[in-house]
Amino acid sequence: MTMTRYEIERELDSLYKGLEIAHNSDEQTVCRVFNTDSKREAIQVITDEIDNYESALEKFDQPANDDDGMDYDALCSVQGLARYA
Repeated sequence: MTMTRYEIERELDSLYKGLEIAHNSDEQTVCRVFNTDSKREAIQVITDEIDNYESALEKFDQPANDDDGMDYDALCSVQGLARYA
């Protein structure tokens, strides 16, 4: 399932809030809230997720490769049109 930019940004917001909670809470609270064995593990899991979503978000920021391999000049010529570009 492909996520939209909006969905990725919402998930990132949630993860950053979770990371802030993990950093600012004591060990026992973090373990209970995030269901982990240690505070460090919770922070690592959240950080890994953030990295994954940041990576996915970068794909939206990359310019689209508009070259679809079609030779439009040849296509226009075959169809009797002057020229594509």
